[in-house]
Amino acid sequence: MNQLKLRAEDTEDIIILSAYLQDAITMMADIIYQPKARRFVIMLSRYVWEKCCLEKDQTVLASDICQIESCCRVRTGLHFDDVVKISSQNITTSLKHQPLELLSIEAHETADDMFHVDFVFSGQGVIRLECEIISAYMQDVGPPWATKCHPEHEISDSLQDETS
Repeated sequence: MNQLKLRAEDTEDIIILSAYLQDAITMMADIIYQPKARRFVIMLSRYVWEKCCLEKDQTVLASDICQIESCCRVRTGLHFDDVVKISSQNITTSLKHQPLELLSIEAHETADDMFHVDFVFSGQGVIRLECEIISAYMQDVGPPWATKCHPEHEISDSLQDETS
């Protein structure tokens, strides 16, 4: 599997990053803000959405799953430059090893020509970056590993049932 490497420079690019990082898992211990460098860094275990999964009833050895481009995750680094402030809501920052599931990343320009980039997590948690510009870099690091199945969402499952 080729390692993914992306760069984001505007709000439309953030939509693409968000799609690749949907259902990624992280924890507070893997999130760092460096105020002097004005850099926000986050490491995630990204579900590899760009690879199709095997049918649920197929049996494959776990060691072979990623080789045949099936259900897997990979460690991914993401950093934003030019971050002037971060804040959080509904996230207990002291629980360093509590899993956080990323639902989406949303970005919008503010009235004062700044940008807000919101990391939206399950449980209504949000980490907001206030940035002068959008300058983000994402890269897979390390080999992928097999997972038993892909993340499931009630809304997408119900939509699929309606179209069948």
